[in-house]
This record gives sequence, structure tokens and C-alpha cells, in this order.
Amino acid sequence: MNGSAVPAPANGKAVPTPKDLAGLRGPATALAPAPQSAATLRWSSDRGWIDRPASLGEPAETASLPTLAQLTSAEQRWADREEDITTVGGDPYEVGQVFARRWLDRLPEPSHVPKLAAMYPRIPHRIDGELLRYAARFGLLAHKDDQIDEHDRYAIRAGFWREIDLHAATRHAPAPEENGRTP
Repeated sequence: MNGSAVPAPANGKAVPTPKDLAGLRGPATALAPAPQSAATLRWSSDRGWIDRPASLGEPAETASLPTLAQLTSAEQRWADREEDITTVGGDPYEVGQVFARRWLDRLPEPSHVPKLAAMYPRIPHRIDGELLRYAARFGLLAHKDDQIDEHDRYAIRAGFWREIDLHAATRHAPAPEENGRTP
């Protein structure tokens, strides 16, 4: 060990205690706090702590799609909860529609809608997870393992896609002509 001898343990045993080892450091070698990083650390059993980007394996077009939580202010979140309590039923299809409607209404860029519509039937992982967590607030969890029933998950996602499709269709529909005449 760096030239220092480990002192004999105070308790007379051959194995030094952590207190004995800490005495080797001296009082002036306090550890500096670790610098904080915006990176996400994940555990890998064969390599220890490794740094991975937040959107590992996620294509750029889905990584650019914001989640509803990112688009919602604290005031909107409170109003949403109030609306959920008073007007939204527990029907899985309706829950998916309400989530999609809120997401669409708060999107800052309408260009995200065609990107998402082109991904049908796959909902990007982050948005799908948020959708299912939102649905869980309505008591759609099965009691034995805290998972949403498979049929309910399909209905939730079908409601979500129905709203996305309606919105995409209305944005790309040709303007109706008045009395069949053109100017």
C-alpha cells in the first residue's frame, strides 16, 4: 500500500477495522463532492456503472417528440386532475382519447403529428409508458400484479390512435369548396 504500514488494530485482531483504515488517510484528505452530471447512469452487471444517453436505442424522430408531462404546466396538471375526476369515465378507449387530445392540444409544433401518425401502430416508448401510467390513475389495474389488462391496454392505445388519426386527417383534408364553385 503506497509505502505506509497499516497500524496494528486497536482490538488486537490481525484484520484492521474501517476505523483503523480511516486513520491512515489523515484529517486533511476529505473527499470532494462528486460533480453533478445531466447524464443518466445505469447499472450493468458486467461493467459496473456506465454512462448511457437518455434516449439509447431511440430513433431521432421519436426522441424529438415531447411527452405530455414536458408540455404541461403545474396549473394545467391540476386542472387536468380536476377534469379527470369530474368528466372522464373509466372506459379505457376514452382514457386513451383524452390523453391524446391533451397531448395534441399542447404540442408546440404541428409537425410532430405527421411524424407520430407515420409510426402507427407503434407508440414511442416514452409516450406509451406515460399513456399507461395515466390510464392506471383510473383504476384500470388488475389487482393481482398491478398490470393493466391486455384488452384494456389495446383499448387505451386504440383510443389514443383514433384521436391522432382524427387530428392528422383534419389537418390534411382539403378545404371544402363553397357551392361547388371555384374563384
